[in-house]
Amino acid sequence: MRKTGIMSIVIGLSMYASASFADSNFQNSCSNLKMAYIRGNAVLEATCLKADGSPNFSSIILVGIANNNGKLTNIGKSPSNFQKSCGNINIEVVNTQKVNITAFCRTQSGSSQNTKISLDGISNKDGNLTY
Repeated sequence: MRKTGIMSIVIGLSMYASASFADSNFQNSCSNLKMAYIRGNAVLEATCLKADGSPNFSSIILVGIANNNGKLTNIGKSPSNFQKSCGNINIEVVNTQKVNITAFCRTQSGSSQNTKISLDGISNKDGNLTY
């Protein structure tokens, strides 16, 4: 019984880790990718294909991204806050497995610098963006 409980925890943790660090693949079946702000949240918007091939507008609130002294960093599943101190935020499709967010972010000294971070773990599920 003890081994079963430990095994369940290990399986649960591995599923969480794979989801949060998995490559994104939504860019292979979504277009018109853009950043938006909805009620103070950073939001990814796109037109994604459903299983039947029809287009569907979809959006998802971005989580886990912060500005740390001018550099975009991963903060796990916490709400993103980078949009409060970064500008010129864009989506950069690198290839079929990688998408970046690029931005111009403020540093503690008050200057700004270009930075980017991989946007991981987002998929298109029947026309809807999901983590």
